[in-house]
Amino acid sequence: MPIRPFYYAIILLLIGMSCQSNSSSTESDRPDSSTTVSDASTQQSDSLCFRDILSRDTTTLRLVLTGNRASGRIDINPYEKDRARGSFTGTRSGNTITADWQRSGEGIAETYALTLTLSGDSISWGEGERIQQQGKWVLKQPDGTYHYRLAKIPCR
Repeated sequence: MPIRPFYYAIILLLIGMSCQSNSSSTESDRPDSSTTVSDASTQQSDSLCFRDILSRDTTTLRLVLTGNRASGRIDINPYEKDRARGSFTGTRSGNTITADWQRSGEGIAETYALTLTLSGDSISWGEGERIQQQGKWVLKQPDGTYHYRLAKIPCR
């Protein structure tokens, strides 16, 4: 038995309305993503986002802090060059985060040791020549020869 055009129009209308209701929330309707509660414990998690734009190069970092644990994602996107990105996990002591970054770039995935420093409304870390030690790439000079410094931005 064929579906009558009237029923067909009702079904399309209902489908269209259900799609719109999922995307119609405004920024003020959404819960604040800067503070969430972990399912595994009652510790609060803070989500912080940072970005630096230098000419056409963009570097972003999303940081989630739960107690002394830190995790997040880094995306280094230089213009017309190979991008490096990946997630990191580590620990926080004061304003210092010691983490392992699962860096993926230029077709290679490797573990990089990072020391991130929170300072006011920014985060920074050193970069430079690296050597492999115990399965991780560490800085040859502990403070690095180049420093990333990203400004805090609202998380999306």
